[in-house]
Amino acid sequence: MLADDSVQPASGTHARRAKIAWLSPLPPQRSGIANYSYWLIKALSTELDIHLFTNEHLTPELTENFVVHSLAEFPSRFGDHDDAVYHLGNHAGFHKHIYELAWQYPATVVLHDYNLSGFMREAFYRQHLYRQAILRIPFRQNSADSERQSAMSHAIVNRSRKVIVHHRWARNEFAGHPNVEVIPHFARINYTPTAEDISGFKQRFELKDDHFVITCLGFVNLNKLPALQIETVKQLLAEGYPVQLVFAGEPAPEVLDLFVQSKMDGLAANIICTGYLDEIDYFSAIFASDVIINLRNPTMGESSGTLAQTLAAGRPTIVSDISQYKEFPDTVCWKLNHDAYESDVLLEYLRTLLREPRLRHAMSNRATNFAQTVLGVETVAKLWLRALAPCGNAIRS
Repeated sequence: MLADDSVQPASGTHARRAKIAWLSPLPPQRSGIANYSYWLIKALSTELDIHLFTNEHLTPELTENFVVHSLAEFPSRFGDHDDAVYHLGNHAGFHKHIYELAWQYPATVVLHDYNLSGFMREAFYRQHLYRQAILRIPFRQNSADSERQSAMSHAIVNRSRKVIVHHRWARNEFAGHPNVEVIPHFARINYTPTAEDISGFKQRFELKDDHFVITCLGFVNLNKLPALQIETVKQLLAEGYPVQLVFAGEPAPEVLDLFVQSKMDGLAANIICTGYLDEIDYFSAIFASDVIINLRNPTMGESSGTLAQTLAAGRPTIVSDISQYKEFPDTVCWKLNHDAYESDVLLEYLRTLLREPRLRHAMSNRATNFAQTVLGVETVAKLWLRALAPCGNAIRS
């Protein structure tokens, strides 16, 4: 933990505020990274002079409280700043131009996903930048290094002055790079739904008060193992447990057939896909849930904003026992190994949680405490302020 005086000017001095160029998805873009950036710059703006660079139409709150420039202006303004912060994820539409600028004007990169291979292929395949990135990844013969090469993130790490990741696991994947540091993803609730909000959400999606609600949050792709979740809930229903499984987010095209099949099997009332949710409904979905399932297999090394929000809301959670998720304490969320026994273990986890309300309550308390202490916004903001101190990474011309 940083001492308070590590991010504040000494008494009687007038330290210059660091000037930071910030390149990231931002609201109203539908992105977890946009949400992360929004709350982070609000926390940091009391100590830093943050200028936003984007081609998107931002919310009035952002345009009224921050200096906003287009991405086309960035090259001529790069040297005016103490640091530039580039937020990178796996959405080509949101991050392609940011990656290009991070490559051309090295500064601080934030890797929200360790594995950028899908993004790189979609954004740059057969382009010169893709070939440049390949050439900057050291070639190795053993299997572990082969997996690291395929992640495609090492090229931008090698080129950047500083790199921020959210997990120790990700930092360890860049062993030998002293410019990589860990700043955890903060956990906070954007909006606390009222009883009326939750009741309205449950009515619209026909969630029953006498049923146990299991929820999978966010964009529903195959990595979140929706088929495993559906089969497990079908088994619980066959055993007589009153359960409903809610996929609270937009489905990827490749999972739509799963929901069609569920309806054909007569499970439309028990397997529910909401589609994209606005903020009120999204947080109503969390608070309407008894348990959240947050699986990733294979993982892209992502930092899960939905997991952080789930812990902040104090919901019992089941996660994959893989890579970065191993860092969360077993007392805060239960872990699922993806092996031949994953179906049996997930089923037994859910049976136990259905039968033991006191256990769910204890898990809820531990999750809330972890979110408020280790992942508190104030704690995380202090780490960011130290990382962006004017003397730490100056790029001014």
